[in-house]
Amino acid sequence: MYTLTRRFLIVDDQAIIRSFLKDLFLHYDMKCEEAANGREAIEKWEQEDFNAILMDLEMPEMDGLQAARIIRQKEKEAQRPYTPIFAISGTAVLDPEEHCRKAGMDGFIAKPVVISKLLECVMPLAS
Repeated sequence: MYTLTRRFLIVDDQAIIRSFLKDLFLHYDMKCEEAANGREAIEKWEQEDFNAILMDLEMPEMDGLQAARIIRQKEKEAQRPYTPIFAISGTAVLDPEEHCRKAGMDGFIAKPVVISKLLECVMPLAS
């Protein structure tokens, strides 16, 4: 039922960030879907598998931490394959890496994004 096709989900409430990341991924022949908040991300994830999700932490409607927790819970309930989730955020929260880990995320990438760091995280997942 679920298959991977070098597809990533980019979740950010800012269209310019989603557009930038989508263009970057397309340059490396990786397809992307977009979502503007955590609720949309969960809906898209429920419909298809992704190699990874790159998710902002602070968004309207549902933030990235809450969305990650729900995805992890649903993975267990439905026995779905594990989907890596990386936070991409300019949050001012103290110790964002710890908050991300507790929510079930696999890593934290600070904004402004250092492209080499981002590619270091996602390229191994694109195969």
